[in-house]
Amino acid sequence: MERAFYLELAERLESGQPVALATVVRSWGSTPREVGAKMLVDAQGRIQGTIGGGGGEAKAWQVAREVLKGAPAQVVHIDLTGEAESDIGNVCGGRQDVLVELLDPEDLRARALARAIREGCEPGRELALVVVLGPTGTGDWHRGETPPAPPSGGPFPGTRLWLVGPEELVGTLGDAQADSQILEHARKCLARQGSEVFPISVGKASFDVFIDVLVPSQELVVAGAGHVARPLCRMASLCGYRVTVIDDRAEFADPVYFPDAVEVVCLPFLDAFHSLGVGSRTHVVLVTRGHKHDEECLRALVGRELAYLGMIGSRRRTRAVFQELEDEGVDPTWLDRVHAPIGIDLGAETPEEIAVAILAEIIAVRRGGKAPSLSLRGQAPRAEAARSRALKCPEN
Repeated sequence: MERAFYLELAERLESGQPVALATVVRSWGSTPREVGAKMLVDAQGRIQGTIGGGGGEAKAWQVAREVLKGAPAQVVHIDLTGEAESDIGNVCGGRQDVLVELLDPEDLRARALARAIREGCEPGRELALVVVLGPTGTGDWHRGETPPAPPSGGPFPGTRLWLVGPEELVGTLGDAQADSQILEHARKCLARQGSEVFPISVGKASFDVFIDVLVPSQELVVAGAGHVARPLCRMASLCGYRVTVIDDRAEFADPVYFPDAVEVVCLPFLDAFHSLGVGSRTHVVLVTRGHKHDEECLRALVGRELAYLGMIGSRRRTRAVFQELEDEGVDPTWLDRVHAPIGIDLGAETPEEIAVAILAEIIAVRRGGKAPSLSLRGQAPRAEAARSRALKCPEN
């Protein structure tokens, strides 16, 4: 789940606002949102975030209003198959279980959760949030039902624990073996950066717990503070990326032009990349004012394992640069991972459109989507001629 949502949740609790939290904990088939998607509902019925919209979200919203008025936490079953939701025109055909629970700042545990979220949102930190759903088999409780009483000595549904980093579990289920299982599963979720429901054993009983992870933010470094960088920074920040912009020109590397960036660095490009420490969570976009600087940045990044690396320019120029680097001994398999020319094929003309094409490609790479890329990835310089159309590259 995106950090901005978690920080909003923490802020609400810290300011004394009770909220209902709706979380997708299970899904089957085609559904509008993934496991872990969340929505906040406040006392006025206003929402933050989404679990997919449509009738399913409306159903969860109604339950959230009831929970805010004192109803118990519930797992709402949303059926989007067949005729079940035909009157509201849903386009998906799957099913979801959505946990709706109250987080009340008068509750010491909720305030502790807010502090844990703040700590987990610090740069480089990780957070796993754990909530008990109910006994395995009955597994959960649904709309209109009172949460099932736990077997003797078992955890009550809605019990929360959390893990900041991979070591320390905060809270307990009252059973050392169960806590150990929670810790093991939470570490697995953190390692693969995914949320999931797991069964755990408490004495002779088995319970389902939902583990939701908050991982370090995705980073985006934009080399070149020109016309493309400005809309790219705005849109990427909106999508949850922490954006750093670098340029060697003070008149361009001005925070006034990049209010959404976490940092604007005015240094020679090589110095900037040496100081930033880019890594496997970093997406890098090379859109400097000229091929010379793009190539300089590319050389500085050779061999780095990045989440994404893209470079603007024509196909002809890209092939020439790749051939030169290959002749110098750069591993062709590394070059094949460079997205150049950058962006998906939208026929982009304006800086804003080019920024859309670039961000769309970054998202497609991150999410495993498929899009018609302009890139020469997978085509070594000595391969057959690529498509003739090239991304137009105005002064950026």
